[in-house]
Amino acid sequence: MSMSISAASILSRAYAGNVYFKDENYRKNSSNHEVVSADRKAMVRALERLEGLDFDSTDEDDTKSIYNTVTSYLDIYNNAVSSANASDSSDIRRTGKAMKALMKEYGSSLEAIGIQVKSDGTVKIDKSELKKATTSQVSRVFGDDDYLSGMNKLMNKLRNQVNREVPRQEVQNSTVKNDSLSSETVGRNLNLYV
Repeated sequence: MSMSISAASILSRAYAGNVYFKDENYRKNSSNHEVVSADRKAMVRALERLEGLDFDSTDEDDTKSIYNTVTSYLDIYNNAVSSANASDSSDIRRTGKAMKALMKEYGSSLEAIGIQVKSDGTVKIDKSELKKATTSQVSRVFGDDDYLSGMNKLMNKLRNQVNREVPRQEVQNSTVKNDSLSSETVGRNLNLYV
C-alpha cells in the first residue's frame, strides 16, 4: 500500500526549481522563452511520473495517485502547449502543434475518460468523468508506450529548440561595443556571478 500524493504536490515537484511558473501572473510577467523552458522541464518530470504508475493496481491510494498524476500532467501539458503556441520561434510553435497532434491521436480514448482536446491544442478535463474511469481506460493513453515515447521525443526536440533560441530581448540587450572599457565592464559583471 502506498500513500497518495496530492495533485498540487505533484505539480510543485514537476516545476521544481521553477515553482513560480505554476502561477499565471508570474508566467505573464516572464519572457516566453523562460516559460517554455520551465514548462518543458515540468513536462519531462511529469512524463517520468506517468511512466512510474502502476495501472494494474487496485489499491485505493494507487488509484488516487493515478488520478492526481494525470490531472497534474494535463495541467502541465496545457501550460506547455500554450507557451509553445505563443513562442516567437516557428520551430517551437511546430513542436506545440506536434504535441497537439499526438494528443489528438488518442482522442477517442481521451473522450471516454472525460478529456477533450480543444482547437488550440490544450485539453479540457471533466474531472467527474475522469474519476469514474477505470485505471485500464486511463492507461490506454497515459500508460501507452507509444504516447509516452512520442511525447518524450517532442520534449527532447523542444529542449534543443529552446537551447538554440536566444530570446530577442537578450540579443538586443547584449550588443556590446568591442573596446577595452566595455570588455572590462563585462569582465567585472561576470565576476559578480562567481
